[in-house]
Order: sequence, then structure tokens, then C-alpha cells
Amino acid sequence: MKKRHFDIFIVILLALLGYFIYIAIEQQLYINDIAQERSTVEKDLQEEQAKNDQLNEEKNALQDPAYIEKIAREELGMTKKDEVPYVASDK
Repeated sequence: MKKRHFDIFIVILLALLGYFIYIAIEQQLYINDIAQERSTVEKDLQEEQAKNDQLNEEKNALQDPAYIEKIAREELGMTKKDEVPYVASDK
């Protein structure tokens, strides 16, 4: 009878040990997933901060009349009054 009681105790102990090992592995996998997600989010944050800095620089540049004139001439093909635009022929 004592041997049977001892065997049941060992089986219960092993079952609990197995359960705790399973829980520990599950938690470690979850922590690894969270760490990987955090790394991805931090990378995205850095990229967005770089874009934000670039847009702020462009916003500040748009306060400069010389920059506005440069954009108007180059991208929009605008000219000052009494200027004749030069149009290159590709032929």
C-alpha cells in the first residue's frame, strides 16, 4: 500500500512539473514575440521620425521666398514679368 501511495505522489509531481515546464515555454515564446514586435515598431518609429524631420525641413524652406521662386521656376515653369521662357527642343 505504501508503494502505491509513493507512485501516485511521483506521478502527480511529474504532472505538475510538466505543466510548469509547458507554462514556462509558452511564456518565453510570448515574450520573444513581444520583443520582436517591439523591435519592428521601434524601427517603424525611427523611419517615421526621419520622414517627420524631412517634412519639417521642407516646411521651413517654404518660408524662404528664394526657395519658393526656385520651385515655381523649376517645377511649374513660371517666369517673372517680361521674361521669356526658354523651351528646349528635343528634335
